[in-house]
Amino acid sequence: MGDLVSKIGFSCRKKKLLGRDPKRTIVRLVRVTNFTEAEVKKWMIEFEKDCPDGFLREDEFVAHYSGFFSAGNQRRKEALARQIFRTFDKDASGCVDFWEFMCGMSALLRGTTVEKLKWAFSMYDLDGNGYICTTELLNVLKLMHELHYPSATEEELEKAQVPLEKVRDRVFRELDRDGDGRLELREFVEGVRKNPALLKMVEEGGDEHCTVERLK
Repeated sequence: MGDLVSKIGFSCRKKKLLGRDPKRTIVRLVRVTNFTEAEVKKWMIEFEKDCPDGFLREDEFVAHYSGFFSAGNQRRKEALARQIFRTFDKDASGCVDFWEFMCGMSALLRGTTVEKLKWAFSMYDLDGNGYICTTELLNVLKLMHELHYPSATEEELEKAQVPLEKVRDRVFRELDRDGDGRLELREFVEGVRKNPALLKMVEEGGDEHCTVERLK
């Protein structure tokens, strides 16, 4: 009887995560992501363990993400965590379901260059208006830099401002072809994809110690 109850409980949780037709949903996830069926099922078990009601909420993600980095400015860590969460929360509901989670993880872990660049664009686009401005790019570069160097002092972070501004300026010189001070998704993806140095910069999150010299 215990095994039967356990199986029924698992079935109910699986339906909560994958909808009314779990098998079909798994097949669709295999088709639209870069994960195998076995990997989707493994992720499902882990997701259900952490999110028994089937949803990952923003505050939970922010707390977990910020806690992972023991050092660094708490406000900045939370700001970056919320921005990363927004790239997963496609419907802006404040919750990430298993489908959104898998699509986001696929882009991050297994995505093609274009998929990763589209994800990066959505993270840089802080207000979600479909464009990246110079301020948005610099703000995210600063946040990511602090996570690269979590033990950096405020003085050291201030010294990084100028090198990061140079990275930002070079990105816009290279990609902003029409000179309107903002980058559209197509400009960003195509421009970075064709420039190995910029591509490396995006992958490294604006680590000025290696990107400024490379971009000169």
